[in-house]
Amino acid sequence: MALVVVGYAVSAQSLNVSSAREAQNRGYLDKAKKLIDPACEHEQTKNDAKTWYYAALIYSQIGGEQSKAKSKYKNLDPDWLTKCKDAALRCKDLDVDKEYAEGNNAILSFVGNEYYKKAYEAFNAQDWDGCMSLCEESIKMFMASAKREYANESYLMAGKAAANAQNNDAVKKYFKPLVRTKTKENLVYTTLFRLYKNEADTNEAIKLAQNYVKFCPEDYNANMMLAEAFMMKGNMEQGNLEIQKALEKTVDKPELHANLLAAAGATFENVEDFANAETYYKESLKTLPNQFLANFGMGKMFYNRAVDKLTAVNDVPLDDETGLADKYTEESKNFFRQSIPYLKEAITFIENMSAEEQSHNRSNLKQCLDALKTVYARLEMYDELKPINAKIEQLIKSSNQ
Repeated sequence: MALVVVGYAVSAQSLNVSSAREAQNRGYLDKAKKLIDPACEHEQTKNDAKTWYYAALIYSQIGGEQSKAKSKYKNLDPDWLTKCKDAALRCKDLDVDKEYAEGNNAILSFVGNEYYKKAYEAFNAQDWDGCMSLCEESIKMFMASAKREYANESYLMAGKAAANAQNNDAVKKYFKPLVRTKTKENLVYTTLFRLYKNEADTNEAIKLAQNYVKFCPEDYNANMMLAEAFMMKGNMEQGNLEIQKALEKTVDKPELHANLLAAAGATFENVEDFANAETYYKESLKTLPNQFLANFGMGKMFYNRAVDKLTAVNDVPLDDETGLADKYTEESKNFFRQSIPYLKEAITFIENMSAEEQSHNRSNLKQCLDALKTVYARLEMYDELKPINAKIEQLIKSSNQ
């Protein structure tokens, strides 16, 4: 009799699985859920891939009903996503013969997408940690399915969230796998490059930039990044060669070409190669005279060099009788004078923009005006200083309105 009872129990649970499947086919999800849940816990059926496949299928359909505005199953199981995930993963573990692989992979992808949508909501709510956690689940599900490439979007969003949270380790965790997949996302390369640059990790910076050039051969930004990486390493010749490659890709687009020349100038300025920086800035202005980038770049470069000379003056001992302090002071004034026409052109360029464009460039305008104010004060050009002060006051007033 005991054997009969055990046999009956096994048959009952197997029947529950089949009945659950039938109920699901007919759209009776409440009945299907009621039948499949005990089968998932029973000793005789809980280790059967079939049980978990049908459980995952049923809960995925329950999830589909949750998204509908009107459905009698809308509140059938608020925790459907977790249960569906667990069931699909359990099916994958048990399905040694891959009997349910195709259907189960579709469910795994479906669940991965649901976690991605939740992660997107968290991102928009600026819940960076929550977004990363949900992306982790999404990545896990996509990687478990046959659609691993779908995980790339989750990696990308998680990396963005990590960057917003200023979690550099997490940025690397999520963005480095994208580099290995040969991504063409500029944001991935620029964000990682900035981290390596701040960490003075020139080897990683060069490897990253080389991959960028390799995977995105048409992107001039890749060559510019590699140029900067080589210059960080002190290889100015190779850096300049990469800049030339980038410029060749934009020669038929004058405005873009001019911007790239200005960017090249800034790159040389950053490594204190001021002669090359000035050459590229001037070439940019020759290509496109009426612009902001090169004018601001030249003005800023001369201004910063003037400030450096003032710092050098302060470092000269008080008892020094060589005239070194006077020399540095005069050099500082000379650099300040050279900055004036470029800062004025940069200011004029912004002032000629539309009201909306001026609004977007308010910080750039303020920076130029503040720099020119300092220049005029240092050179005792007080008549020129008055209108600059008036512009600054007006800018502050408009910003507060």
